[in-house]
Amino acid sequence: MRLCIIADGRSVHTQRWSAYFAGRHDVHLITYEPMGRSIPGVTEHVLATSLPGLYTAFWPRHVRIMRLVRHIRPDLVHAHFITKFGFHAAFLGFSPTVISAWGDDVLVLPPQSVLLKMATRFALARADLVYAVSRDIRNRIVADFGVPEEKVKHLPFGVDTSIFFPQKKAENRERIVLFSNRGFLPVYDMTTLVEGFALAYREEPSLSLVLKGEGPEKEAVRDRVQTLGIAHAVSFLPWGDYADVPRDLHAADIFITTARSDGTPVSLLEAMAAGLPCIATAVGGIPEWIEDGGNGLLIEPGNPGDVAEKMLMLARDEERRKAFGERARTKVEESGDWETLMNTAENDYSALIKQYRGNSA
Repeated sequence: MRLCIIADGRSVHTQRWSAYFAGRHDVHLITYEPMGRSIPGVTEHVLATSLPGLYTAFWPRHVRIMRLVRHIRPDLVHAHFITKFGFHAAFLGFSPTVISAWGDDVLVLPPQSVLLKMATRFALARADLVYAVSRDIRNRIVADFGVPEEKVKHLPFGVDTSIFFPQKKAENRERIVLFSNRGFLPVYDMTTLVEGFALAYREEPSLSLVLKGEGPEKEAVRDRVQTLGIAHAVSFLPWGDYADVPRDLHAADIFITTARSDGTPVSLLEAMAAGLPCIATAVGGIPEWIEDGGNGLLIEPGNPGDVAEKMLMLARDEERRKAFGERARTKVEESGDWETLMNTAENDYSALIKQYRGNSA
């Protein structure tokens, strides 16, 4: 089959999705920004523009997308992230079209603007199939945007469990390493994380914190770490290669995310697959994966005291860390295996193409 994917080429999720299907099918990726790498079998179409602003550039880009799709003649169009890319797919008037909702495109952006909410409703109505990365997002799409339940499917991104798996830790480790690789966007609330860590560190000086990623709040968080007097216990790392993530997780003892809003964070699933005990905010799709006190710990958003309490609870209980990590791995094996989920998507693609193109497609 010939697939046209409209998405952010810089996203590792887009790259993984495109690479999977490129091994089996003819894949064309239409993106605003280049991937920054070459993926065998993926033909990349970059819509560079000198026009400022999302809205100003949208329609000139859309005209180019229309021309590209006519030239590519795909069997199916799949847009990832409703805002921008899902809008393009909807205005194409192409069938079959799949749109994936990632999180902010349902939970955060539409409530900010009547226009965005209307455009989101229009895009979801035009799609033949909608994927939601969490059940929470699926329920919101049905309830808030009036999309029929049978058209919306829960499909998380999943994790390659052959790459992310538990590895034996060095014995007699002097420090307990907490790790977060969510980046420094406002939604991830890294200030709450470092403030909670500061409280925990005062009681347990064996703790250290590693923060990986980039974002507009990185320098502000770094300044806060200095003010709190914990700079010697906190490390900041750049994004680096995605291939480095398994090594990062192996070096850690506990994974933590303090996001104020979320879908199903792949970074959390990767940590669970690697056998790490996880501390995560009880928002969005996270409680679908973390059973509080069963395979991890849930925390209240924006509450440094709760963060500190849960950090100390795990740091001081090696057996609990081990038990949570084992159960977290099992959860991902059962519900978040990448290969299984992608097989589901491939079968959905085939069924839609058959529905619209017939057996000859």
